[in-house]
Amino acid sequence: MKFEDIKTEKSSIRNKLRKISTINAAVILLLCWLLLFSTSMLFIKSYEKRNLELIANTLSTSLTAATVFEDSYDAKKKVVLLGSQGMFSAAKLVSSEQTVLVDWQDTTNDDSRFQRLLRQWIYAEPLTVNVTHEDAVVGTLTLSGTVTNVADFIEYSVIILSCSMIFVFIVSFLVSELLHRGILASFRNITSTIHYVIRSGDFSPRISGSSTKEFQVFSEDLNSLLAEMQTLKASLLRDNKSLAAKALKDPLTGLANRTAFISKLNQLLDQQLAQENFVLLFLDGDRFKSINDTWGHAAGDEVLQSIASRLSGLVTKSDLVARLGGDEFAILITSMTSEEELQQLTTRIETSITQKIAISAGVNITTSVTIGYAWSQHGDSVTSILERADMHMYKNKGITKVSG
Repeated sequence: MKFEDIKTEKSSIRNKLRKISTINAAVILLLCWLLLFSTSMLFIKSYEKRNLELIANTLSTSLTAATVFEDSYDAKKKVVLLGSQGMFSAAKLVSSEQTVLVDWQDTTNDDSRFQRLLRQWIYAEPLTVNVTHEDAVVGTLTLSGTVTNVADFIEYSVIILSCSMIFVFIVSFLVSELLHRGILASFRNITSTIHYVIRSGDFSPRISGSSTKEFQVFSEDLNSLLAEMQTLKASLLRDNKSLAAKALKDPLTGLANRTAFISKLNQLLDQQLAQENFVLLFLDGDRFKSINDTWGHAAGDEVLQSIASRLSGLVTKSDLVARLGGDEFAILITSMTSEEELQQLTTRIETSITQKIAISAGVNITTSVTIGYAWSQHGDSVTSILERADMHMYKNKGITKVSG
């Protein structure tokens, strides 16, 4: 790679880091702005409503005498005195006889659209309190709140908060630019080595140290990884020669062999949390040695081939039938989830295997198998599930054992 290309790529990475930092700072500051603004607005709403309640209660107490004697002049005087100070925008005093003693509204303020919306949000409805005298309701006082002062406060607060956020954003951007310089230098050191390894396939190069602590640790870890990869590559080259010679099929029956079976079993155990449980069937031939002794190994091979064919015809495509060796077979069943289905399958297997097998020698041979099984469990290993199936099989063999 040319130096000019490297320089261009590093410039592109710098732009990406700059974009990430800018978006990150903008999102965080915007969220902070929204959080502070919404919290302040909720606090202001609560404060203004409580303040209006306090004014209403205080004013209702001072209007008790005027309400009892229906002195509208005195009542209006007190209402106008407080209303002109901007404590509320409208007030209405009604006696218990439904006589309107005061109906005052502030006409000096021309509310803006923002103030009207703000008043509707804070004071959804006018506040009504009872005017009482000696525990008896003598009238009602209804007040409408005013937002003239609080609207100005909110506007100034928004301006100050926005300016502060912009200032913090600029400072954050400049600081991130300074920090990116060291990061890019360390990153260039690492990527140049990794790029060479990828292109050449040579795991021998190592990454030089970095002045940044985190990148130094990262470089050391990558160097350890490169060393392990170098060792692994050499080991794989040796192992591949051995693995290439191994077939995954049993040459006699065409079934999966033990290697393929164990691989599939490991795969199912690794995926156990993401799927339903599966069941492992272990099958062992009965009196197979006597067949070899009586009719010869060729006849025994034909019997094994017939058993393999019958087993394959009893399971679904998602299941795996394997010959583990000799007269031992195993089946991995993933298409069943109940014990009842499993019992039906084992019955079909036993019935199918016990049917006569015609061999080329011109005789019919009857054989059988003993079946053991084990359902997969959480935390199972290959050894544990095989041991359970094997123990179950030998238990059944002891029960059904026939001389011969």
